[in-house]
Amino acid sequence: MHRRTLEGELFANKRLLWLFTLRELRARYAGSFLGIFWSVIHPLIMLALYIIVFSTLVPRTGRLPFRSTTAEYTVFLCPALIAWNWFQESLLGATNSITANAAVIRKTVFPISILPAIPLTASFVAFSVSLMAFLLFLSFLGHFAWIVLVWLILLALIQAALCIGPAYFLATINVFVRDTGQLIFAVFQILFWSTPVVYPPEAITKSFPAAEWWFRLNPMARLIDAYREVILLHRSPSLETLLYLMIWIIISYHAGRSAFMHGRKHFADEV
Repeated sequence: MHRRTLEGELFANKRLLWLFTLRELRARYAGSFLGIFWSVIHPLIMLALYIIVFSTLVPRTGRLPFRSTTAEYTVFLCPALIAWNWFQESLLGATNSITANAAVIRKTVFPISILPAIPLTASFVAFSVSLMAFLLFLSFLGHFAWIVLVWLILLALIQAALCIGPAYFLATINVFVRDTGQLIFAVFQILFWSTPVVYPPEAITKSFPAAEWWFRLNPMARLIDAYREVILLHRSPSLETLLYLMIWIIISYHAGRSAFMHGRKHFADEV
């Protein structure tokens, strides 16, 4: 008997994945005048609020040191927040992706494997548009270089790969432990403030030197640093960072894949 693989199912149903992604985006804003454009407007509003709060109300953060240069706080914040929003929305959406689709789970012909990937691809749309808007802003400031696009595409692929394993792992665990979604939401609140998204790592490590270890171990801290390095310095991320993220991708993907493939036979009974 032919054994199904996660990779094979995703590839075979790539068109269905795209169609369900579009359905997901439309469903979020059904009946609204702007429809799917709200998926872009919401993160841009959040971005603007953070910029106003940290740049205007806290003037001392107006310009921050980064490596051998300094950056306007807006330019420092935007790539980190855009990347974080994609990361958070992907995993929060994936956590409930199976339990929220109980009706289709019970249809044996439906490829269940695409469900955790739908929030990842749906939130990628908002990420892409927000990032393009930010790059246009950089061009206006005269800080844009075309080589940046090459490295941003690579980092986006790395981030997608970094999210896919946890997405399948959390989606599976939530089927059997329904508090997972609430727990993950709380964890993300802690992770956001313990990851250098709205502040430079030095702001914490000066008072708490041990935090440097956390920032080095935290894959999102590494990824955000890579985004900033590409955008602010116009150079490739360090090889050490890329290798570290690849190790995380391999470990997390196999953990998520294994959990999903072992748990899927019980999904219909549990949902």
